[in-house]
Amino acid sequence: MTNYRPPEREAARYNRGRIRMAEQWLDEPLQRPSACDVLMLFQYSSSPAGAFATPFSTLTLDLARTEDELLQGLNRDTKYKVRRAEGKDQVVCLMEPDSDEALCRRFQAFYDEFATGKGVSRIGTDELLARGRAGTIRFSRADWGGQTVVWHVHAVTLERATLLYSASHFRQLDDNETRAAIGRANRLLHWKDILAFKAAGLKVYDFGGWYAGQDDEALLRINQFKEGFGGVRVDQVNAALALTWRGWLYLRLRNLLSPQQRKTIQLKLQSWRSR
Repeated sequence: MTNYRPPEREAARYNRGRIRMAEQWLDEPLQRPSACDVLMLFQYSSSPAGAFATPFSTLTLDLARTEDELLQGLNRDTKYKVRRAEGKDQVVCLMEPDSDEALCRRFQAFYDEFATGKGVSRIGTDELLARGRAGTIRFSRADWGGQTVVWHVHAVTLERATLLYSASHFRQLDDNETRAAIGRANRLLHWKDILAFKAAGLKVYDFGGWYAGQDDEALLRINQFKEGFGGVRVDQVNAALALTWRGWLYLRLRNLLSPQQRKTIQLKLQSWRSR
């Protein structure tokens, strides 16, 4: 797998309508970027004073452990599938060294097809391209049989990496053997991601979320998948900090209104501005 290089730090910036957004991740030292209305803080240990915050749970791995220790943390099923993917299946994993626009769009096309098949939201283009330009994300992929079958995207800092997106197309397949092979490729890519970030000197690998409920069977299965690699549950927060009066008003309305109400208002404003 291509060696990973820690990113040059620069806040990702993008607009949501007329609101100027910036974002930071994973306990990076708090900044207050100029010409910005709202600062998004994803996966922080605590929320700064005055921020709007929501709880977030996840699983993390200590990358100070040796490779053998990390391998022993994998459960029996995960370890078997990782070894089979690399051996018999001959899956090849690659960590992309850059995050330029062409790569962002290549991944987005793959993800949009995945999202349509799974019935989940697509990725916001502005956000993805902004993260790519800022160097705050890294792409990795698993190739099998001459084509890419799994993509991962991680948000990265100088010390930590967290899984942001994972996409594969096996759900659209009727062939059970092919579905199983792509599932194994996904496990191998997770393992190679962990080793690449460890080799780069990062301290923590984060699986990007852990479902704390008991009712959603699909999310519980994702929990089981992640738990197959070991890890410790950690409670964090996602927060939003207003930097201007416009940002404060935006966050107030966002927290008072339902998603459907916000969408209705946005459509009405777009209609009004187009007249």
